[in-house]
Amino acid sequence: MKRFTPVLLASLVAVGLSCSSLSFAQTIKVLTVSQIRPTQPAIGDDEVNYKVATLQNNRQKLFDDFCEDMGAKGVKTFDSQSSLTTPSSFSCLAAVGTEADEVKSAVIAPDQHIYLTDGHHTVSTYRALANNHDFPFAVRITNDFSHLASMDVFWSTMQQQHLTWLEDPQGNTVTPAQLPQQVGLQAMQNDPYRSVVYFLRGIAYDKPDQAPPFLEFYLGSWLRDHQPVKSEQLSTKAGYMTYLQQAASSLVAAQGGEHATAANDSPSLSQLGQRATVNNKKLAKLAEPGGKLSVLFNE
Repeated sequence: MKRFTPVLLASLVAVGLSCSSLSFAQTIKVLTVSQIRPTQPAIGDDEVNYKVATLQNNRQKLFDDFCEDMGAKGVKTFDSQSSLTTPSSFSCLAAVGTEADEVKSAVIAPDQHIYLTDGHHTVSTYRALANNHDFPFAVRITNDFSHLASMDVFWSTMQQQHLTWLEDPQGNTVTPAQLPQQVGLQAMQNDPYRSVVYFLRGIAYDKPDQAPPFLEFYLGSWLRDHQPVKSEQLSTKAGYMTYLQQAASSLVAAQGGEHATAANDSPSLSQLGQRATVNNKKLAKLAEPGGKLSVLFNE
C-alpha cells in the first residue's frame, strides 16, 4: 500500500488551511484514507459498486466529485494519467477545506484515531477506484473527544449523540471492538438493505431536511423485518427490480406512525420521510438504459 510522506501530508494541510481563520483551520484534517476508522460495521456494497461503475468511466466526474468532497469546489486540471493516489497529477479549483461543509465529518477519540461519522460510502467508493491503495483525504472534525477518560466513555458518548450505528446487517448488536479498523468494501460487512434504501430514495421516501441520524439504516431495519429479501434475488437485474417494487409498495402502505424498529424511541416511518405513494415513474427509470440498476449490472 502506498504511503505518503509527512512532508506531503503537511503540504496538503497547509494548502487547505492557507486562507482559513484559526477556528476553521482547526476543523479540517488531511490524513491517509487507510487511517480513517468507521463508526458502523457495514455499508451497502451495491450502492458503492454503482457509484464505482459511474465514476470509473467518467474521469471528469471522478475528479470533480473528489475535489468537491475535499471542500475544494471542483477539478481544475487532470489528464489521462491522473490518479487519486498521486495528488500532484490533478488540481482542484480551490484549496482543500475552502468549502468546509462539503467535507465529510469525523471525530477524534482518546486513542487519537479519527473516526468517520458521515461518508462511509463515499470513502469506500474512492478506495475501490484507487484499487485500495492509499491517498490523502480530508475530514471535518466536528468533535474532539480526545480529552475523554477512556474509549469506553468515548463510545458511550458517541451512542448518546447518535454518532455511531452499532448493529450488523442481521440486526444484531455489535460492540465497538468488533468494528472494522478501516473504511472500505474489503473491510466492512455488506448490508443489502442499505443499498435497497439508497435506490428507493425519492421513490418510497423523501429524505427530510432535518433527517434523523442513520435514516437509511432505520429504513433498512424496517424492510428486513417486514419485507425480507433472499440474497439470490438481488443477483440479477430482474430480481433486484422485482424486490424494489415489493419494498416500495410495503413501505408506502405501512402506517406512518409505525416505528422503524422494535425500540419505542426509534423514528417513525413518517419521520423518516415515508411517501404517501410510490413514485412509479422514477422507479421504472432504475431499470431503463442508463438507470442505476442498468449501470450496476453493466447493461
